[in-house]
Amino acid sequence: MAKKYFASLFFLSLTSSSFVLTRPISCDFDRLFGVDASFCSGNLHVIYPNMGDASCVYIPNCYEYSQSLINVWGAPRIKFPDAKPENLYTLIMVDPDAPSRAKPIHRFWRHWLVSDILGKDLQKGGVTGTVQSKYYRPKPLSHTGLHRYQFLIYKQHPQVSPSLLPRERTLASWDVAAFVNRSRLGDPVATTQFMAMNPRS
Repeated sequence: MAKKYFASLFFLSLTSSSFVLTRPISCDFDRLFGVDASFCSGNLHVIYPNMGDASCVYIPNCYEYSQSLINVWGAPRIKFPDAKPENLYTLIMVDPDAPSRAKPIHRFWRHWLVSDILGKDLQKGGVTGTVQSKYYRPKPLSHTGLHRYQFLIYKQHPQVSPSLLPRERTLASWDVAAFVNRSRLGDPVATTQFMAMNPRS
């Protein structure tokens, strides 16, 4: 199931890459549209300081938002109001457009992985749990266009605590589907993404 899910995401990225890469960015937080908007589901919120909820928007390349995202801000608050208090969840953050959406030879770049998150904490915007891979700020290369930064929440299997294998310590070219299948996570219960580019682009 997970491989089918990520295969569909790969197809969507191929069918829309050239269109989205050339979309102009204003100083407003424009909502994503088309296939990029369809990725957002399940009432998931990604909250950065001084910017607010970055879910399903283009991060404007002005007012130092991009600079702060890349160089200053730490991990965002992740709020999932629909989480069940007694359940455990896994959070995945990836960039499928490394080094660019046109040539994603390092897909998926892992930016954050936390398992064993209590549902009651997610309801309030907290990410407590086991940090499998610490938060790595978005760092799109200059002149590579817009990158998608995707957040996925999974309900954990009650008998499995997800963990990385030694060979998965490298951030680049992470096989997300293999990790999801091995950890018996199934399909995500909530997903969202924002899009951002290097301010020098």
